[in-house]
Amino acid sequence: MSKVIVLVATKASLILILVTSWYYYKSTNNSAVIVSTVNGKIKGKVVKLKVEDTNTNSVCVFRNIPFAKPPVGKLRFLPPEPAESWKGVRDGTIQGNLPMYPRILDEPLGTYFPLINPNVNDISNEDCLHLSVFAPRLDKPKKLPVMVFFYGGSFVVGGEKFFDGTVLAGMNDVVVVVPNYRVGMFGFLSLGSSSKVSGNGGIMDQQLALKWVKNNIEKFGGDENNVVIFGQSAGAVSVNLHLMSPLSRGLFHKAISHSGQAISPGSFNPEKVIANGNKILFEHLKIKATDQNKILEELQNIPPEELVTASLALARKGVSFKPTNDGKVLPETPEQMLRNKDFAKVPYIIGCNDSEGHGILHQAFIPGFAEGISEQLAKNSVTFPLSDTGFEKCKDFYIKDQDGDQRFSILLGNISGDAMIVSKAVRTASVFASAGAPVYMYLGAFQLKMFRNDEYGPQVGRKPFWCNCDRTDEMHMTLGVPFSTIKLRGGGKFTKEEAEISKKFMTYLTNFAKTGNPNEGDHVDTIWPQYKPKGEHLIVANTFSTGKNLAEKRVDFWNNIMPPFLTKSQ
Repeated sequence: MSKVIVLVATKASLILILVTSWYYYKSTNNSAVIVSTVNGKIKGKVVKLKVEDTNTNSVCVFRNIPFAKPPVGKLRFLPPEPAESWKGVRDGTIQGNLPMYPRILDEPLGTYFPLINPNVNDISNEDCLHLSVFAPRLDKPKKLPVMVFFYGGSFVVGGEKFFDGTVLAGMNDVVVVVPNYRVGMFGFLSLGSSSKVSGNGGIMDQQLALKWVKNNIEKFGGDENNVVIFGQSAGAVSVNLHLMSPLSRGLFHKAISHSGQAISPGSFNPEKVIANGNKILFEHLKIKATDQNKILEELQNIPPEELVTASLALARKGVSFKPTNDGKVLPETPEQMLRNKDFAKVPYIIGCNDSEGHGILHQAFIPGFAEGISEQLAKNSVTFPLSDTGFEKCKDFYIKDQDGDQRFSILLGNISGDAMIVSKAVRTASVFASAGAPVYMYLGAFQLKMFRNDEYGPQVGRKPFWCNCDRTDEMHMTLGVPFSTIKLRGGGKFTKEEAEISKKFMTYLTNFAKTGNPNEGDHVDTIWPQYKPKGEHLIVANTFSTGKNLAEKRVDFWNNIMPPFLTKSQ
């Protein structure tokens, strides 16, 4: 150990410096480190980075830190309660449980999103409300920005174990936190706004995790007064909901949504949809009680595995469990709150990709999608209400002059990507910008070789030839996966050009986390312009550039022409 030389210091300061240096030296060499949280001590491990040109060559990783009581038994479906304290040192070197969801869905999703690499030892359990922390070093002289990530999965699947923040934290000097939250029925069942189970349990899980960050992150070298929340797909929708929820105020200071907005069709359940879904649920489970408390009691006594099986059967009948306006987490619908500009006006990055809907969303679950599907299958596969007249309008808009075998696959991809993601990203960005929030938009326009080339992904699923930058592709760039030591499923790996995209994109995002402006901090080659309605956006590709009026005609089609036809009755 190198000597510590202090020319001018008090005796107490000298001792503190010596102890701190010795402690970190000992922790790094033993590959273990211990931190005292509000609830007790947690042991983590020190992970070495394989990247050499970084400020930090190792990251302290802490897994399976409880932020809530296990939501089991009488706590199932209810709002989460803060975690209880523990004695001794909790082992945070091993990952915790996955949330309860149909694990059979991991297989097809993982084929086209190699971060999902199912392990036979992975356990799904209701006792899942824990989080992971990735901290560059614990002896930093200055508190670091904190980035809290919410995973996607349509509020149906997902878990924090699939997302590793080591590279993002270590290469960019930020603290990364990834919490679990309940999904599906366990996180989003609603028995009515007046019930003890009013809905949005999964969003409340996230809010409690943010409170944990506020109370504990300083112990991990993070700044509780500089927190950015970011997420992809359902995680991006979650971010948008936190911007709207009065219960999330003050728990974060900046936000990033990757491919998802709360006003997207299919992302939110109104009361009428919930009532109809619950009727089908109770019939399926043979629950005949009418009193809310009796219904809840029966639901809490059903084995969790049986509820997971039921959720699969209900999905085939069109029943899903999503966020809702419960009067607490969300006083009104996202559409109403956006229209009223009732949201936090914090710096906000909103992004989407140029082939949203053309890959993983349908390739994983629709046989023959890449070869070409029938018109009827395309029509039946739209995941939100679309009238017959509306479908005909989409045909005329997108494939009027096309006659290839894949035209209805391309139509379905366009409908899903533009209606749910692209048009709603632009609309949300425009409203936030007009309300005075600093907004930055990006478009992913790169294509990952692993989905095309045996050299870079011998067993990774192949995507349709017309699919360029698909949904979820930007998460590899965001988390620095090209620099990770984690082996991707199917032998997936990255080119040098893709690694460079990731490095540059992480710089923008972490500059934003540090300053609220993606251009301030570490050097960037291309200035990312602040967004104004019909303004400029960043294009994320092999060569970064800027564009203007993102998908203008498609955005106008979905935001101004199609709304009257987004119902089966029109």
